[in-house]
Amino acid sequence: MKFAVAITFSVSCLLAACGGGGSITISIGNAPPAPIINIAFASQKGTVGAVSQLSWTTTNATSCVGQSGLTGSQPTSGLLNVSPTADGQLTYTISCTGAGGSSSASAVLQVPLNVLASSYENAARAGEFFGSQTLPNEVRNSNSVAFADFFQDGTYSMVTHTLDYAAGNIATSTNFGRIHFWKKVNNSWIDSTSALLSNNAGCLHPRKAIVADFNHSGRPSVLFACHGYDASPFPGESMHLLLSQSNGTYTNVTLPLTGFFHSASAADINGDGYPDIVVTDNMTEGRPYFLMNNRDGTFTKDTSRLPPSVNQQPIFTAELIDFYNTGKYDVFLGGHEQSGAWHATIFPNDGAGKFLTSSALTLPGLAGFGFPTDIVFKNGNVYLARTIDSSSNFYGGAAIQKINLSSKASSSLYQHSVAYSSGTRWINWIRSNNGNIVSLDSLYGISVPQ
Repeated sequence: MKFAVAITFSVSCLLAACGGGGSITISIGNAPPAPIINIAFASQKGTVGAVSQLSWTTTNATSCVGQSGLTGSQPTSGLLNVSPTADGQLTYTISCTGAGGSSSASAVLQVPLNVLASSYENAARAGEFFGSQTLPNEVRNSNSVAFADFFQDGTYSMVTHTLDYAAGNIATSTNFGRIHFWKKVNNSWIDSTSALLSNNAGCLHPRKAIVADFNHSGRPSVLFACHGYDASPFPGESMHLLLSQSNGTYTNVTLPLTGFFHSASAADINGDGYPDIVVTDNMTEGRPYFLMNNRDGTFTKDTSRLPPSVNQQPIFTAELIDFYNTGKYDVFLGGHEQSGAWHATIFPNDGAGKFLTSSALTLPGLAGFGFPTDIVFKNGNVYLARTIDSSSNFYGGAAIQKINLSSKASSSLYQHSVAYSSGTRWINWIRSNNGNIVSLDSLYGISVPQ
């Protein structure tokens, strides 16, 4: 191999007009090659706190230094045990220098994203991570979408449920929806259902998708709250539960319980480490109630944990949130307010997983927007996505209300009355992201300061 040889020619001049002379350097031959670095993990998958082995070799390098995951001077070839302290796709980079210059190379360790303790917290963390998303059209019909690390590669993926029947058209009442998993590739969502789910048959009318570790596997599972045929006589239907399996796939379980399940939220209520579920069911049972986790993929109905005041009320929205920073989850219930029958209410946890005390907090309404469809709780403030629930203009507008939990001071951050590009006039889900309240679906283009 020939290497470059640098030859310097000097020219001098004795005349003042020459300016004293100068020099020029000419390289003859090939330049020295830049360092070549090969770096990789023994296994691309890692776990928080566990050891993963990273190795690298170099050619044409005389010194190396660690960057982004590695620190300080490193040998030109090495073997290193790293223990990640965070989840996600973690990058480890090494930069090396030689006679031919400098080069850098990286290896990525895929540490699965943690499943948080409640479905609300899982949705909130995803929202803070990516904000608004361009979603498949099917989500705008069914409202059922959730995000978690379903593929266990340290990134967020998505699950959706189609709505394939026409409400009020009995001829379509057997057109059940389908469940889909999606991976993000080059900033686009790609349907990757076949890798995780062999039976993707869903319910007739899904309404909400929530993520929790229902079987204590360390991986995300998914519950679809479904309410069935959305017209009289409102017969209700069963919910679908996607339970994570040890081989990374999902089993599609139909829960043996019928109801008009318009909303659901999950968190451990009785302290056994397994998430329980609160559901709304104002058509079949006539009240919201709990499904207590039996720790084997089944649940037991429990109507004793909420007060009688919730009976036979038009309640359609539920969420489990630790509003008072007690380490226990409280219950938020929202519904139709225009008639004065129900107002958004927070029921505090009594410390034993019951919500029967008289200290329930009724939240102020927002004139003209009587139905809270979603809730965000951030820095002591409640943010409600609202729509119109009057019979003359049902779902005919959108608003975002801010309520200070301590003072109950209320303000309107956003109101909208004309149709969005999708044809709808209301928004389903909101999230907190980078100091703003945003619509989960970027189609609505909502981002207002908190």
